[in-house]
Amino acid sequence: MNDTCAILVNYFGAAEIAAAVASVRADAPQLSIVVVDNSDDATEHHQLKQLMPEQVRVLRAPGNIGFGRGCNLAAQATSAPHLLLVNPDVRLLSGCVQALRQALDQDPSLAAVAPRQFLDDGCQWLLPPAWLPTALRAWATECAQRNPQAALRLAKAGRAENLRYWSASAPVRQRALSGGIMLLRRSALPTNEPLFDPRFFMYFEDSDLCLRLRRHNAKMATVPQAQAIHAWRNLPHKAVLMAEGARIYFDKHYPNDERWLHKSRAMGSQPLLHTVQAWQPGRPTLPVPSDWHTGWVLELSPSPQLQPAIGMVGSGACATVSPQILSCFEGAPVYGRLGGMTTPISACQLFCWPGHAAH
Repeated sequence: MNDTCAILVNYFGAAEIAAAVASVRADAPQLSIVVVDNSDDATEHHQLKQLMPEQVRVLRAPGNIGFGRGCNLAAQATSAPHLLLVNPDVRLLSGCVQALRQALDQDPSLAAVAPRQFLDDGCQWLLPPAWLPTALRAWATECAQRNPQAALRLAKAGRAENLRYWSASAPVRQRALSGGIMLLRRSALPTNEPLFDPRFFMYFEDSDLCLRLRRHNAKMATVPQAQAIHAWRNLPHKAVLMAEGARIYFDKHYPNDERWLHKSRAMGSQPLLHTVQAWQPGRPTLPVPSDWHTGWVLELSPSPQLQPAIGMVGSGACATVSPQILSCFEGAPVYGRLGGMTTPISACQLFCWPGHAAH
């Protein structure tokens, strides 16, 4: 695996980058590592270099150039045929890189693979699979916010996809992967195109990459044998960056869409309707109906549509939600859905933890 280079981008987070780098080196000591510093601050850059082992190459970006362009800078600095993208808040678990490389080596049609990701150190809460944004999905999401039947259809599809991903024991083909932790075969990149489109500052650059790969008949998969912890937080400042990334993405890939995007945007000024049954008050411990004791799944989300959602798969008479997990939602209301593994979506129980309960 000395033909693989790990890429990380720092922005005033030297200590966190150091922890991420340590997890990479503990899992795969032979990997080369390139860290790009976007901080544009001499003190931060000095601290970063002090924390990095000698084997790690640290590049100073010409200002805060964004995640995608930072990764491009690192990719240009290495000739490694495999690139491992690692977010600062990601920690690789033992055997992660080996399992990812094995999946690529065994299936030449795969352009990129990603590990199963957990939110917590105890590896109880799973992050959802990445989704590929499309004009049709944008319209379906808008409909679900206004129409109970559309909300039910979207919830059914989303829960089925989550369960397929969370319960898999073999690599699962995916339409998209998260750039937070991904191993990419460099030769799969379209000729003369950069790793990431530099127009994206942060967010949706990975969706753009996955769509470009798909349009060149490349495939992607998640590998459950590879595991990592991704300490996601529902940080409020992300919304503006995500909205700008979405605008660039849809303008690029759907510039002349007169059907789904037009219909979606036409609904933008309409008031949202309550499309779900009344929420039960969320508690630290939720009783599980006896019919579900052999296997249940609890999903939590900042969205009442439960899209996207983290999930815990378990068994027994109760499901526990710790204050630490609720704190990841940064004070926003937390919506929950509990059901047996085969329970119809309409029969699941719905819960809500008010925003103040997330502190």
